[in-house]
Amino acid sequence: MSEGGRESPNRHRPAGRHRDHLNEGHIVIDFENLSRLPLSDPDGAEAANAELRPVFDPVLRTFSVQLWKDGEPSGIHGLTDTFQYADEPLEAIDAFLADNGVRALTEDETVLLYAGLVRSKGGSDWLMLQMGAQQA
Repeated sequence: MSEGGRESPNRHRPAGRHRDHLNEGHIVIDFENLSRLPLSDPDGAEAANAELRPVFDPVLRTFSVQLWKDGEPSGIHGLTDTFQYADEPLEAIDAFLADNGVRALTEDETVLLYAGLVRSKGGSDWLMLQMGAQQA
């Protein structure tokens, strides 16, 4: 803790429900394919025309999510925000998607996006996430 009782920005913040969802074994994760999250019709009737790409900027130490439509960049969630933790972009991802004409994420997709954000940064959080998911 730093002065004033606030958490140091270099300290790890627990991921809460997203990590819990992974650790409880609710979802199987393909750890090799977390850099792109295709968004298809929830019924599976239509092929994905949009995908999300989780990004960590090591210089700014911030997270963002790129939206791609039909193979072209379409928007960046986090371009004007400062998301220092992997769960922060998830808080408003559905509003960002709605603004861009894309459906909201399912719970499983949200968890996969969180895992992709953690993976994009790497380090000890990524190792802990992998170990927790493998033990579940």
